[in-house]
Amino acid sequence: MSNKAVEKLKKSKQENSGNDDFTLPSSGVKVEWPKFLEHGDWQRSLRMSKNDIHTAQALYVCKIATFDGEKITVADWGKYVPINEANELLAKIFVGDDESDSWDEEVGNEAKTKA
Repeated sequence: MSNKAVEKLKKSKQENSGNDDFTLPSSGVKVEWPKFLEHGDWQRSLRMSKNDIHTAQALYVCKIATFDGEKITVADWGKYVPINEANELLAKIFVGDDESDSWDEEVGNEAKTKA
């Protein structure tokens, strides 16, 4: 007996194969990561960081992404990637390009209705 939900999930993973990318403006370094992000990598990063979200994010990015085709360490990430570019990259990885605009609108609209 096949599991239809798992089959749909597998199909979705296949349809979302490939990479996304972002170029760090100050250095011109191209960062690439898989379009389909496996939850297991995030869980491992959380465990390794003892649930410290900032450390987990750095571990996760260094695990899944390449910088001009190469891996960098968490120490390099913290020392050489400017905070504004790190935050923009994290938003692209965790939120994506399309959702970020709608999320901002939703939050803005929610704030307006509460005011």
